[in-house]
Amino acid sequence: MRAERAVLTKAYEAFNRRDLAAMALTLHPDVEWPDILEGGVVSGRAAVLDYFARQLEVMVPDARLIKVRSEPPARLIAELQYAVRGLKGKLWSDTRATLAYDFRDGLIVGMTPIDGF
Repeated sequence: MRAERAVLTKAYEAFNRRDLAAMALTLHPDVEWPDILEGGVVSGRAAVLDYFARQLEVMVPDARLIKVRSEPPARLIAELQYAVRGLKGKLWSDTRATLAYDFRDGLIVGMTPIDGF
């Protein structure tokens, strides 16, 4: 799972830099992502990147991995500190969350919130 940890770290680094092109390199073409803002699920790399682009239009997220553990066969459980600011810098929220990431072919194929969202 060392390779998957590196992919997850790259995904968070790209997310915090607001670099969707770099983030795309960490996502499987068949990725499914929960739409935490509106409900439901977003399917496919392009749709997930569009989902993040819409978020980045109204907020500045900062997600920091605190702890990552492996769960066979291809899942990582990540504990993180997640701060969200408005575009003018005002802090909207700062919380801890636990998320599960599933991998296929060495890329993120799904995320499931466990706690904190």
